[in-house]
Amino acid sequence: MKFPLHLLLASATPPASAYLATSPTRLHQNRRPQQRPSTQLQYKEPSKGTETGESSDQTNVWSVLANTERWISDTLDRSNKAANARLDAEQKRREQEEAEGKNAFHFAQEKKSEPLPRKDNPYARKEVSYVCEMGDDVAGVVGGVFRRVREARELGEGHGKGVEARAGDSTQPTTMRQTNVVVIPNCDEIEQFAIFDRLIQAINQARRASRDFVLKKKENDDGSAEWVVSINCAHLHPGYGTPSPEEQLAAMKHEEEEGEVDVNIEEYKRRRDEARRSPYPSVIVEVQSTPPPDFGQRREEEAMEAAAKDMEEADKDVTSEDVAKLEALFGMSAASKSKTSVDDPFYDALGEAFGKKQVVSQTPLQRAQNWVLEHDPAFNEKTSTFTKSNSRHVDAAYEYVFNNLAMLAASTPKPSQKSYVVLPNFLPTSATSFDRFAGQVSNIIRTLPSLAEKVIVSTFHPEHVLPSTRSPVPIVVITWK
Repeated sequence: MKFPLHLLLASATPPASAYLATSPTRLHQNRRPQQRPSTQLQYKEPSKGTETGESSDQTNVWSVLANTERWISDTLDRSNKAANARLDAEQKRREQEEAEGKNAFHFAQEKKSEPLPRKDNPYARKEVSYVCEMGDDVAGVVGGVFRRVREARELGEGHGKGVEARAGDSTQPTTMRQTNVVVIPNCDEIEQFAIFDRLIQAINQARRASRDFVLKKKENDDGSAEWVVSINCAHLHPGYGTPSPEEQLAAMKHEEEEGEVDVNIEEYKRRRDEARRSPYPSVIVEVQSTPPPDFGQRREEEAMEAAAKDMEEADKDVTSEDVAKLEALFGMSAASKSKTSVDDPFYDALGEAFGKKQVVSQTPLQRAQNWVLEHDPAFNEKTSTFTKSNSRHVDAAYEYVFNNLAMLAASTPKPSQKSYVVLPNFLPTSATSFDRFAGQVSNIIRTLPSLAEKVIVSTFHPEHVLPSTRSPVPIVVITWK
């Protein structure tokens, strides 16, 4: 088989890329793919041409978390470099002073100064997790923040229970610390720093107010000291520290009255605000679980254990004759009981006094529905809704109420529509605490422009002063204007 001459010459000529690789730059680029590690990034890099990649990667969870983590690391690295530069200058000054002292007193004993401790990234020695709230509804975002608070509390309580379960070992109780960064990239309503700041302040105020609530303890609560679980919520924002027009006017008036401006304070404020300007609105949830303080309770527990052992030893003195006497006594009681009576005489007397009635068990939701149907004239069977939660803790109750509010807002509620949130296990013995809880819910709603003028929150409670609002179980009523 014959081929044309130009085809044979073309096949014998090496490819053009081989000649391009003769330059050192091209050789380095050709070797680069061989040096890449086997692992790959699990998130998309920000798109080129934009500063943060918000235009194309805003809905990508991994990109949002990567941008936030990179920003936090860079911010702390700049701060650590500045601190380490000051430490290096101080270390150099000490070494110079020591050198001058050696020259003046050559017979002095040589002493080496210990190096000053250097600053490093605190996240390198702390357990930090990053989560992303991708919802765009502000009520759902508030519910998500309370969910993170609840999970942090449960994590701290679980750590305490785990340490108590290992109390028999020779290990000392340890303190747990964890930081959770909640990034909120898609909620347009909190793009302005003033709105986001008021929202977080209202959430923290609601958490502080819950300390005065009268909570019902669990039935299996043995009265032992509980671990101290403390949770702190802070916030970051791209426009952190941006003053509102009213704040700017007040600052200008203050400068005019003072007549001078402290440049150092202004520079400190500027750097402080820049250190909190994250790529996306974020909430920092920090949890710390510490052992309960010992106020002599250990000695009381040891005394109670000794008393229990004495009682057990006393129970060992019971003989078989005592057991036989008890059996004979109970046998006489059963023989002397009237055959015509089925129940105990006490219950027979109650039946004769009040009449024999059949007891029908009802769930808390059914009891609430029957009471509302009878006592609430604004109830509409076509538009009103009922939901129930067995939450006992404050953060779980806030989470459930705001998640319910987000669900209702997404369904375009009608005017005067009511939603009854039944909480049978939350604050069942204190109407005042329950009203304060509803008041804090209203305060948080007032910080949200999309819901501030649309929702009214009211309550029904078994311990309420007014008989018209005295329901069998605690109920939060959400009314749409």
